[in-house]
Amino acid sequence: MTTAHKTSSHSATSPEVASLLDCLTRLDGKARVIVDRGGKVQASSRNPLPQASEAEWDRARTLWPDGQGAARAGTIARLLAVRGDETEIAVMEPPAGGPPLLVRAAAVDEEHVCLVLAIPGHNGLPRIADLQKLFGLTDCEARIVADLMEGRAPQAIAKKRSNSIHTIRAHIRQCHQKIGVKTKEEMFSRITSFCI
Repeated sequence: MTTAHKTSSHSATSPEVASLLDCLTRLDGKARVIVDRGGKVQASSRNPLPQASEAEWDRARTLWPDGQGAARAGTIARLLAVRGDETEIAVMEPPAGGPPLLVRAAAVDEEHVCLVLAIPGHNGLPRIADLQKLFGLTDCEARIVADLMEGRAPQAIAKKRSNSIHTIRAHIRQCHQKIGVKTKEEMFSRITSFCI
């Protein structure tokens, strides 16, 4: 049992694993990182995230708490706690603004977790017409969803569209209902899954 355990641990950090992660990233444009249960990076694809600086990529790869404190630490702990066939998803808001980072986590083995990272909207967001057709959204709702996927906050969308924040939030609730989700994370995940 100890030998198998060592083989599993060794394989997660091998150059072949990093090459496989790069190949998968080239297929779908989503970065992949294998971390140990403490969050230390064991293997990763190269920086494939469009619009992400090297510093942002490094921050995404380490996923350690920064100025966002306990809430961010709790999100990271939840991602690193996946076991067996479980998966977890979270939206990590960048501390300095910009688009959010969508993170999906799945267990590799007892010691490692694979994180799939994507910037919503940068992985081939469907056209407005596609959003309308797929989810039964109105033109206005589809445009608000597209704005959200590009990282715009509801306040910025309200300003851009000359609407009140209350109107935009009502549209967002309606979009969640039509898409069949309850949270921003679920919406990003559902729409991103149609973009591969």
